[in-house]
Amino acid sequence: MISKEKFVEIINRLKSYTELQNKINDLFRDNIDNKEMDFINAGSICIGHESVVVYLLERMFDTDMISYFIYELDYGEKYKAGCVLDENMNEIDLSTAEKMYDYLVKSLESEEK
Repeated sequence: MISKEKFVEIINRLKSYTELQNKINDLFRDNIDNKEMDFINAGSICIGHESVVVYLLERMFDTDMISYFIYELDYGEKYKAGCVLDENMNEIDLSTAEKMYDYLVKSLESEEK
């Protein structure tokens, strides 16, 4: 298993990559010469391995919650109290990468018991 620090570093690097893609998309969208373009994708300029990293992390932790945290909760930015519950209806706080890691480790530990 990877350390919490390494997990958070990986998630933060993925977030930075996403933010860079968004900035590039915004630059293209705001460029007068590109106003009529229907499709702009910074991913075609920025080469990344986000999907592979997410896949590997999810296999490592045996969960699909990492992609949920990244794509649905926008790295925890869209998290609201009570929006994620466990099977016993207890709240799962996924507001930060650190809390995501704590949840993942706790889930792994409970599966081992």
